[in-house]
Amino acid sequence: MQLSRYKQQIENFFSLSILNGLNVLLPFVTLPYILRIIGTENYGAYSYIYAIAQYVIMFSTYGFNFSATKQISQSRTDSKAVSNIFNSVIAGKSLIATVITVLLFLFNRWIFKDQIGTLMFVFSLGMVLGDIFTPVWLFQGLERMKYMTIVNASSKILFTILIFVFIHETNDYYLLILLNSCGYLLSGILSIMLVYKQFNIRLHRVKWGDVKQQLKEGKEVFGSTFGMNLYRNANVIILKQFVTDEVVGIYSAAEKVVKGFQSIISPAAQALFPHLSLRFKNKSLHENVALLKKIALPFSVVVIIITAFVYIFAPQITDILCGEGYTDSIPLVRIMTLVILFGEINYLVGIVGLINMNGQRYFFRSVMIVGVFSVLFMLSFLPLYGVKIAAWAMSLAEILLFLLCILSLYRINKRV
Repeated sequence: MQLSRYKQQIENFFSLSILNGLNVLLPFVTLPYILRIIGTENYGAYSYIYAIAQYVIMFSTYGFNFSATKQISQSRTDSKAVSNIFNSVIAGKSLIATVITVLLFLFNRWIFKDQIGTLMFVFSLGMVLGDIFTPVWLFQGLERMKYMTIVNASSKILFTILIFVFIHETNDYYLLILLNSCGYLLSGILSIMLVYKQFNIRLHRVKWGDVKQQLKEGKEVFGSTFGMNLYRNANVIILKQFVTDEVVGIYSAAEKVVKGFQSIISPAAQALFPHLSLRFKNKSLHENVALLKKIALPFSVVVIIITAFVYIFAPQITDILCGEGYTDSIPLVRIMTLVILFGEINYLVGIVGLINMNGQRYFFRSVMIVGVFSVLFMLSFLPLYGVKIAAWAMSLAEILLFLLCILSLYRINKRV
């Protein structure tokens, strides 16, 4: 009886576990090959354009991955409302992506550095388009994570296959971003087919008022997302201004290792977000905080074990994932193991907890403080101490965010 009650959450957890297992397994196959074929310097150039593309996706995603997930979760029995939310969010994402892309092309001389950089960015637009039509928030809100696993796993497997088909020599590095786009576009196409067949949702025109309402709903969450991206994805872009592409490549390889292991733990927290959004809806704040604490303890134990494993075996892990010649990435991996520990706990406390308890403002404020701190920390110390500052900036940012989230949760609980 108890097991059947959590059947959907268990299915969601295992679906996300399969997806995140691929996130860990596939880099074992592709990363050593890519680094050996194109070299550290070209990998750094690719990572720079990839980071810019991720920023376009971050802006177009806005706060929808959380605000729309919450709305879908709480309106899942109303098919008309779900359809309207779906189309309004797609329209909002398309509008934002268009504006940001136009702005980037207006300043392409300063942003992309050269013609190859501009060409790579053009190739990356497939990533943006594919992301717009991959409604992760819909699958999460309806607690149908298996569909998210299907589309994303297909995308990642296609990207992996294409790497071995098309990447054969150093100068092929600019094609990597195009291959990423192919994966994203496949994800978008499969998503629309699933949405059409499984949920009977059709793409249709929406009123500006509905789009505006979605932008309003996601505003504070977007601020939080933007703040997180200041310290999670801006490091490569800032590094590019101070160091060589080779050093950027060494840092990017270390970051890839850490984020790969971080993705092992993500399924639990991602599966909890829509589930707790529904459970928190009709309960008191004190009950919700108590439930969050109950979940946080075993979750933290698992995160600590994985963090310790990565720290201890960093040399072996880096050698397997990155190949020879990346010993300089090992100390960066060890510094950033703190990102695994505090990053996942922050997701649980900040996003699953604060946002579901209508504490978006507290989380937004905390993340913006952390984002500004990270950027200023890098700009102040990077010219003096080099690439390790980027790793420390990310780790210290997660620690600071953890402290601010705990303080915010304490304040909310105390006021009621």
